[in-house]
Amino acid sequence: MIEVHHNAEIAWVLVVAMWGNNGIDWHPIGQMVLQQPMLEEQCNWLIRDKMWEEVYSNQYYKMTAQCYPEE
Repeated sequence: MIEVHHNAEIAWVLVVAMWGNNGIDWHPIGQMVLQQPMLEEQCNWLIRDKMWEEVYSNQYYKMTAQCYPEE
């Protein structure tokens, strides 16, 4: 929880996940979690498309950024 103006807010974390494709389906193969809890609005601002540039040299791998409640 994050204390904001004396109100308890749910803390969120940014997760960057790596995915691999076996030629048929995508499967998660690893992830990184930013160890800085934040408000949901802040996390959503960080993951919007304009903040990231994707460059892949292998069609069988990709990364995604998502926000999750801190648990």
